[in-house]
Amino acid sequence: MMRYGILLAVLMAFVLAFTLTTGCSAPKKATKEDVTKAGTKPAGPSEEELARQRAEQEARDRALREQALRDQEARERAERDRAAAEASRLKDLSRIYFDFDRAELSAEARETLGKVAQLLKASPGKSLTIEGNCDDRGTNEYNLALGQRRADSAARYLQTLGIERKRIKTISYGEERPLCSEATEACWHKNRNATFVYTEK
Repeated sequence: MMRYGILLAVLMAFVLAFTLTTGCSAPKKATKEDVTKAGTKPAGPSEEELARQRAEQEARDRALREQALRDQEARERAERDRAAAEASRLKDLSRIYFDFDRAELSAEARETLGKVAQLLKASPGKSLTIEGNCDDRGTNEYNLALGQRRADSAARYLQTLGIERKRIKTISYGEERPLCSEATEACWHKNRNATFVYTEK
Protein backbone atom coordinates (compact mmCIF):
# COMPACT_ATOMS: atom_id res chain seq x y z
CA MET A 1 0.00 0.00 0.00
CA MET A 2 2.84 2.34 0.84
CA ARG A 3 4.49 1.49 -2.47
CA TYR A 4 1.31 2.38 -4.31
CA GLY A 5 1.17 5.72 -2.54
CA ILE A 6 4.75 6.51 -3.52
CA LEU A 7 4.08 5.73 -7.18
CA LEU A 8 0.98 7.87 -7.12
CA ALA A 9 2.93 10.78 -5.64
CA VAL A 10 5.65 10.47 -8.30
CA LEU A 11 3.06 10.37 -11.06
CA MET A 12 1.31 13.46 -9.76
CA ALA A 13 4.64 15.30 -9.50
CA PHE A 14 5.43 14.42 -13.13
CA VAL A 15 2.02 15.62 -14.32
CA LEU A 16 2.42 18.86 -12.36
CA ALA A 17 5.88 19.49 -13.79
CA PHE A 18 4.65 18.86 -17.35
CA THR A 19 1.73 21.21 -16.85
CA LEU A 20 3.96 23.99 -15.54
CA THR A 21 6.43 23.57 -18.40
CA THR A 22 3.72 23.68 -21.05
CA GLY A 23 2.14 26.74 -19.50
CA CYS A 24 5.43 28.67 -19.46
CA SER A 25 6.15 28.02 -23.14
CA ALA A 26 2.69 28.95 -24.40
CA PRO A 27 2.76 31.92 -26.83
CA LYS A 28 1.75 35.26 -25.48
CA LYS A 29 -1.51 36.51 -26.82
CA ALA A 30 -1.24 39.70 -28.83
CA THR A 31 -2.78 42.64 -27.10
CA LYS A 32 -4.89 45.28 -28.80
CA GLU A 33 -2.02 47.72 -28.43
CA ASP A 34 0.37 45.32 -30.20
CA VAL A 35 -2.06 44.88 -33.09
CA THR A 36 -2.48 48.62 -33.40
CA LYS A 37 1.28 49.22 -33.46
CA ALA A 38 1.89 46.50 -36.06
CA GLY A 39 -0.73 47.89 -38.42
CA THR A 40 0.40 51.53 -38.23
CA LYS A 41 2.57 52.88 -41.15
CA PRO A 42 5.01 55.80 -40.72
CA ALA A 43 3.41 59.08 -41.64
CA GLY A 44 4.85 60.62 -44.90
CA PRO A 45 5.60 64.32 -45.48
CA SER A 46 2.61 66.58 -45.56
CA GLU A 47 1.44 68.41 -48.67
CA GLU A 48 2.90 71.61 -47.27
CA GLU A 49 6.27 69.92 -46.75
CA LEU A 50 6.22 68.51 -50.29
CA ALA A 51 5.34 71.92 -51.70
CA ARG A 52 8.18 73.51 -49.74
CA GLN A 53 10.65 70.89 -51.03
CA ARG A 54 9.51 71.45 -54.62
CA ALA A 55 9.89 75.21 -54.26
CA GLU A 56 13.40 74.82 -52.84
CA GLN A 57 14.41 72.49 -55.69
CA GLU A 58 13.02 74.88 -58.29
CA ALA A 59 14.96 77.73 -56.67
CA ARG A 60 18.18 75.68 -56.79
CA ASP A 61 17.58 74.77 -60.45
CA ARG A 62 16.89 78.40 -61.33
CA ALA A 63 20.06 79.52 -59.56
CA LEU A 64 22.09 76.92 -61.48
CA ARG A 65 20.63 78.08 -64.81
CA GLU A 66 21.37 81.70 -64.00
CA GLN A 67 24.93 80.84 -62.97
CA ALA A 68 25.47 78.84 -66.16
CA LEU A 69 24.22 81.82 -68.18
CA ARG A 70 26.56 84.20 -66.35
CA ASP A 71 29.47 81.82 -66.92
CA GLN A 72 28.66 81.61 -70.63
CA GLU A 73 28.46 85.39 -70.92
CA ALA A 74 31.78 85.72 -69.10
CA ARG A 75 33.43 83.24 -71.49
CA GLU A 76 32.03 85.05 -74.52
CA ARG A 77 33.17 88.41 -73.16
CA ALA A 78 36.65 87.04 -72.48
CA GLU A 79 36.79 85.62 -76.01
CA ARG A 80 35.76 88.98 -77.50
CA ASP A 81 38.41 90.75 -75.44
CA ARG A 82 41.01 88.20 -76.50
CA ALA A 83 40.05 88.57 -80.16
CA ALA A 84 40.19 92.37 -79.91
CA ALA A 85 43.60 92.24 -78.26
CA GLU A 86 44.80 89.79 -80.91
CA ALA A 87 43.52 92.02 -83.70
CA SER A 88 45.28 95.02 -82.18
CA ARG A 89 48.48 93.05 -81.82
CA LEU A 90 48.33 91.81 -85.41
CA LYS A 91 47.72 95.34 -86.63
CA ASP A 92 50.91 96.46 -84.90
CA LEU A 93 52.75 93.58 -86.60
CA SER A 94 51.22 94.03 -90.04
CA ARG A 95 54.17 95.28 -92.12
CA ILE A 96 57.78 96.41 -92.36
CA TYR A 97 59.26 99.08 -94.63
CA PHE A 98 62.25 99.28 -96.98
CA ASP A 99 64.53 101.93 -98.40
CA PHE A 100 64.26 102.89 -102.05
CA ASP A 101 65.25 100.07 -104.40
CA ARG A 102 66.45 97.94 -101.48
CA ALA A 103 65.44 94.58 -99.98
CA GLU A 104 67.72 94.63 -96.92
CA LEU A 105 66.08 94.67 -93.50
CA SER A 106 66.49 97.74 -91.34
CA ALA A 107 66.99 97.51 -87.57
CA GLU A 108 63.37 98.52 -87.08
CA ALA A 109 62.22 95.82 -89.52
CA ARG A 110 64.27 93.17 -87.69
CA GLU A 111 62.75 94.25 -84.37
CA THR A 112 59.26 93.90 -85.81
CA LEU A 113 60.10 90.49 -87.28
CA GLY A 114 61.34 89.39 -83.87
CA LYS A 115 57.89 90.14 -82.46
CA VAL A 116 56.28 88.35 -85.39
CA ALA A 117 58.38 85.28 -84.61
CA GLN A 118 57.29 85.39 -80.96
CA LEU A 119 53.67 85.58 -82.05
CA LEU A 120 54.02 82.61 -84.40
CA LYS A 121 55.79 80.54 -81.75
CA ALA A 122 53.02 81.29 -79.27
CA SER A 123 50.37 80.42 -81.88
CA PRO A 124 51.43 77.19 -83.61
CA GLY A 125 48.13 77.10 -85.50
CA LYS A 126 48.96 80.31 -87.37
CA SER A 127 50.66 80.57 -90.73
CA LEU A 128 51.97 83.69 -92.43
CA THR A 129 51.86 85.11 -95.94
CA ILE A 130 54.38 87.86 -96.67
CA GLU A 131 53.37 90.21 -99.47
CA GLY A 132 56.20 92.21 -101.05
CA ASN A 133 55.27 95.68 -102.32
CA CYS A 134 56.99 98.59 -104.10
CA ASP A 135 56.35 102.18 -105.01
CA ASP A 136 55.47 102.99 -108.62
CA ARG A 137 58.93 104.06 -109.76
CA GLY A 138 60.50 101.54 -112.08
CA THR A 139 58.96 99.05 -114.48
CA ASN A 140 56.26 96.65 -113.43
CA GLU A 141 58.54 93.65 -114.05
CA TYR A 142 61.35 95.14 -111.99
CA ASN A 143 59.04 95.99 -109.11
CA LEU A 144 57.53 92.48 -109.10
CA ALA A 145 61.04 91.04 -108.73
CA LEU A 146 61.97 93.62 -106.07
CA GLY A 147 58.79 92.89 -104.11
CA GLN A 148 59.63 89.18 -104.16
CA ARG A 149 63.14 89.86 -102.84
CA ARG A 150 61.65 91.90 -100.00
CA ALA A 151 59.19 89.15 -99.06
CA ASP A 152 61.92 86.49 -99.24
CA SER A 153 64.25 88.62 -97.11
CA ALA A 154 61.64 88.78 -94.34
CA ALA A 155 60.92 85.04 -94.63
CA ARG A 156 64.60 84.10 -94.33
CA TYR A 157 64.99 86.23 -91.23
CA LEU A 158 61.99 84.55 -89.60
CA GLN A 159 63.59 81.19 -90.34
CA THR A 160 66.74 82.25 -88.49
CA LEU A 161 64.46 82.99 -85.51
CA GLY A 162 63.13 79.42 -85.51
CA ILE A 163 59.99 79.67 -87.67
CA GLU A 164 59.57 76.74 -90.05
CA ARG A 165 59.60 77.70 -93.72
CA LYS A 166 56.48 75.63 -94.37
CA ARG A 167 54.52 78.06 -92.21
CA ILE A 168 55.54 81.00 -94.40
CA LYS A 169 54.38 81.88 -97.91
CA THR A 170 55.73 84.74 -99.98
CA ILE A 171 54.24 86.64 -102.89
CA SER A 172 55.02 89.87 -104.70
CA TYR A 173 52.48 92.42 -105.87
CA GLY A 174 55.07 94.88 -107.11
CA GLU A 175 53.41 98.27 -107.43
CA GLU A 176 49.89 96.84 -107.76
CA ARG A 177 48.74 97.40 -104.16
CA PRO A 178 49.82 100.87 -103.03
CA LEU A 179 48.80 102.18 -99.63
CA CYS A 180 48.63 105.70 -101.03
CA SER A 181 48.92 107.34 -104.44
CA GLU A 182 50.59 110.73 -103.87
CA ALA A 183 53.88 111.38 -105.67
CA THR A 184 55.71 112.23 -102.42
CA GLU A 185 58.56 110.61 -100.56
CA ALA A 186 56.30 109.93 -97.56
CA CYS A 187 53.81 108.09 -99.76
CA TRP A 188 56.50 106.18 -101.65
CA HIS A 189 57.97 105.09 -98.31
CA LYS A 190 54.62 103.63 -97.22
CA ASN A 191 54.34 101.68 -100.46
CA ARG A 192 57.81 100.11 -100.09
CA ASN A 193 56.79 97.40 -97.65
CA ALA A 194 56.28 93.76 -96.85
CA THR A 195 52.79 93.16 -95.52
CA PHE A 196 52.01 90.26 -93.17
CA VAL A 197 48.77 88.31 -93.50
CA TYR A 198 48.08 85.81 -90.70
CA THR A 199 45.83 82.81 -91.19
CA GLU A 200 44.80 79.86 -89.05
CA LYS A 201 45.68 76.38 -90.27
